[in-house]
Order: sequence, then C-alpha cells, then structure tokens
Amino acid sequence: MAQMQTISIRVPDEDFQWLSSLQESDAKTPSEKLRALLARTRKQEAGMTSPEMCAVWMKALAQPFAESLSAYERKHKIHSDLIGAVAEWGPQIMATLVSTRLASEAGREQAVEVEAILAQQCFRLFATLLRAGVTTHPATYDRDVLDRYLPDIIEIAEIIENRKEREQSHG
Repeated sequence: MAQMQTISIRVPDEDFQWLSSLQESDAKTPSEKLRALLARTRKQEAGMTSPEMCAVWMKALAQPFAESLSAYERKHKIHSDLIGAVAEWGPQIMATLVSTRLASEAGREQAVEVEAILAQQCFRLFATLLRAGVTTHPATYDRDVLDRYLPDIIEIAEIIENRKEREQSHG
C-alpha cells in the first residue's frame, strides 16, 4: 500500500455537507470519500487520452439520463430511436473530442485522421436519424419531430447532388 500523507483543509459548510452525503461504495467517512474522489479524478484524467476509456467515462456520465429515460419509456410503453441514437453516438463523439490532442506540430495526417473519425461518427448518427425519417411511423415520441427538419436537409442534399453532377460533367 502507498505511504499515506496527512493533510488538513478547511472547506465551506455546504461542501462538507455535500461530501458527507456523497454515496461512494466502500467510503463511509469524509476522508474515505475524499480519497475515492481523488482516485476517480485520477482515473478520469488518465482516461482522457484514450478514446475507449473516455467513451466509457462519457457513457457513465450519461447513464442517469439513460436509466430515467428507460424507466419513462417502460412506464409509457413508448420508445424514441432519435434519443437512443443520440445517447449512443453523443458519448462517442464527445470521447473523440475530449481524448484527442493535436499538438501544434501535429502533421496533416493526424488532423485528417481525427477529421475522418469525427465525420464517421457524425454521419452514422445522421444516417440513423434519417432512416427514422423514411418510415411512416417513426419510433419517436412526436411523430412530426423529424419532419420539421427534413425539408432543409432535402434541399441541402439536392444542392450537393447538383454541384457534384456539374463537377463531374465539367471535368
């Protein structure tokens, strides 16, 4: 076991109350809880350079939302693919943003690689959302939630298609 050091700190009463009420497994006293917080923070900091570990951390941050959403959907016997897709891809995208460090001397290859990863993640989310828009009864709470955005997306897609066709025919 590591050698322990004693520290003495003064904290505002509301911080002490918060620390005392904190639910940490195997941590009962304020000292144990503070050690648990330090260990968790160190683990998070170490994981910030690993996309995989960072994704696990981001998913853990979103877990209370996912659990409350699951309970809501069970109770009301409904489901939203839109929310499910964002809950799946949001942490992945955030993990890429949080874990990636482009040094000032980073080469173009590294920047291109990160761009490709983010494009893949964003477009997978986007494609999932668009798939829901092609069904007669999308798996959303509000069946019109996607319809509000589809005309703009279709217009943008048509502009891109027309530009690509002009570029191909002109060389």
